[in-house]
Order: sequence, then structure tokens, then C-alpha cells
Amino acid sequence: MLKDYLEKVKEEKKKQERKEAAAKVAAGVAAGAALGVTAGVLLAPKAGKETRKEIAEKATETVNKGKEQIQDIKENLTEKVESVKENIGEKVEEKALEKEIIEEAVVEAKDDIKKATKEAKKDVKDAVKEAKAKVDKELK
Repeated sequence: MLKDYLEKVKEEKKKQERKEAAAKVAAGVAAGAALGVTAGVLLAPKAGKETRKEIAEKATETVNKGKEQIQDIKENLTEKVESVKENIGEKVEEKALEKEIIEEAVVEAKDDIKKATKEAKKDVKDAVKEAKAKVDKELK
């Protein structure tokens, strides 16, 4: 029984190896045929010249399309970069304006504080004078 099983596994392995070998041969034949047809078409006297010309034209056309696409991408990117630069410039200008407004507000606040401080000192001095005058008046 074990012997039969081992023989069966061995046969299946050989079948698999034959299938793989056949696949490799088929791939080689297909590649060889494709190469042969291509070489025949490219090297054929009259039709081959026309074919080579057509292939060259298609290659040139493909290259030109590629260049056009690259140019389109380049223009797109340039537009986007310019747009980003403009947006950044606008944001910088906005922030500069905000900074200027804040600086002006700070200067005004300082001036108001100085003015209020002077008024408060005057009011305190006046209150002290009044209090002193009342005290002096009562002491007399």
C-alpha cells in the first residue's frame, strides 16, 4: 500500500515535470515564431521597408505624444505653483496687515494708559490736598 502510494506520487511528479517542460517548449516556440515573424517583416525587401517606415513613424508619433503630455504636465504644475505662490503672497500680506493693526492698537493702548495714569495721579494729588486741607481746617 505504501509502495503504491509512493509510485503514484512519483508518477504525478513526473507528469508535472513533463507539463512544465512542455510549457517551456511551447513558450520557446512562440517566442521564436514571434521573433521570426518580426525579423521577416522588418527585413523583407519591399514590404519590410514600408513596415520599417511605418514602425519609425509610429515611434516618432509616440515620442511626440509623450513630449506633448510632458509639456502639458509641466504647464499644469507651473500653473499650480504660481497659484500656490499667489496664495502664500496674499496670506503674507494679510498677516503683515494684521501685525500692523495690532502694533497700532498697542501704541494707542500705551498712550491711553499713560494718559489714564497721569489723570489718576492728578486725582490722587487733588484728593490728598483736599484731605490735608480738611484735616488742617479741623485742627485749627
